[in-house]
Amino acid sequence: MKHSIYKKLSFALALFGALSLFSCGGSSGGEEEEFEFKPSDLTNKYWYANPYRNQNFSTDDVLLVYKFNGNGDLVRQEFSGRRDNNEAGTWKLSEDNTLTINDKTIGNVREYTIDKSSSGTHLVLRGGVAVGNWDFYSDLTELKDFTADATIVKEVVLSNGSFVNKYRYDFEVKGEFISQAKVILESNSFELVKSANADDKVVWRLKEADAKKYFETFKGEELVKFYVKMNSGDEYKFEDRIENVDIEALNVESVKNPEHNTGTGPLSVTVEWKAIDNASAYYYVQILNSNKDENNPLVTSNWQPASNEDWQSIKLEEGNAGDFGLNLGDVFYVKVVAYLYEEGIEPYQGDIHDFNKQAKSQYIRSGGEW
Repeated sequence: MKHSIYKKLSFALALFGALSLFSCGGSSGGEEEEFEFKPSDLTNKYWYANPYRNQNFSTDDVLLVYKFNGNGDLVRQEFSGRRDNNEAGTWKLSEDNTLTINDKTIGNVREYTIDKSSSGTHLVLRGGVAVGNWDFYSDLTELKDFTADATIVKEVVLSNGSFVNKYRYDFEVKGEFISQAKVILESNSFELVKSANADDKVVWRLKEADAKKYFETFKGEELVKFYVKMNSGDEYKFEDRIENVDIEALNVESVKNPEHNTGTGPLSVTVEWKAIDNASAYYYVQILNSNKDENNPLVTSNWQPASNEDWQSIKLEEGNAGDFGLNLGDVFYVKVVAYLYEEGIEPYQGDIHDFNKQAKSQYIRSGGEW
């Protein structure tokens, strides 16, 4: 981790300490004050360590995030989806500044000496040859809004004159300070491109050609790694996991021809579709331009859970004429998306549901002329 600002700060603090020691008579035999790192200096915050080495899938160098709870419980966070494992293990701080971390997710107990250069925002751990040295920081401003999500998509596509179910990947990486983003799979990798979502926020997604690379069979559980380079030049690696959960496909018979009112004032579109056979499914609808540009939707509806009805519907309405970016006579498309959240995600609590989707099924059809 480059963190030049921390290095400069550490040097300044060290220099200040040396000058203070000299001015207080340190050179004339005064005793150096004993260093003690308190549990309260560790708790109630997340600590981040960046062991990044390269872009290889097999390299174990994803961002390491710990939280030391006051009761001795260790929390390890999957940073890409902000998901906490509250049962990751335990920790203990001894009076001699020895920090013992029992991380059950990696199956070992490690002991570190907390270096006296540590502070409330920079934790310097010395572990020797056996476990190495680590630098943890409690403030990573450039990653404050970062998220990354890997999703499997099931679609009905035309192949050799017949409609068949096929699968593809969908990836979304978000963050204000990203200069490059990449997806790394065990057997392949994809460069992501900058696009915009319906809220006009930057999202890194697959190129259109890569987004249409289908495969025949659901692969089940799969580990996905993300590489990002920030504007600062710092490089990080994160991971997400596609779970072994398939989804039913929406098809041409599932989505009715959209209805929309016409005129010179604000317009609306009503979209109806048949619910998939999964009570845990959620839905949203998008309006796309005449090129069916999925990376830059014109408008995206709010999400909604499945109702008890066989047919679901969403009505999208302009607040003012022209809000959707369509002129009278323009051809447009509608996209209906059914999706499942990752296990344990509660969409009505917090906001991490936005970037913890597991599987999607979608269908795009013409909406006619606006």
